Amino acid sequence: MAEEYTLEKCKILAEKASKVSDLPVECTKYPEAVKAASVQRTTTKSAYEGMTGGLAAQANKAKGRESHAQIQRRLTNTRRFTKQS
Repeated sequence: MAEEYTLEKCKILAEKASKVSDLPVECTKYPEAVKAASVQRTTTKSAYEGMTGGLAAQANKAKGRESHAQIQRRLTNTRRFTKQS
């Protein structure tokens, strides 16, 4: 016995589908469901999500990279060569 796909059921499936080809063939006859499936859903995920600032700094330190603040301090210290000991 084949399952019957109504407009409501196809809309629910379309919201969860990532592309139109993921929908059942029976749902492609409903333009509203096809349009809902073709909408691009964006997720805002960062490359360093969940990584605290300390861990990111440790990772850069292990790779031998200086942070922006360290580079700026090194290059803008005006008394670097004139300090009296």
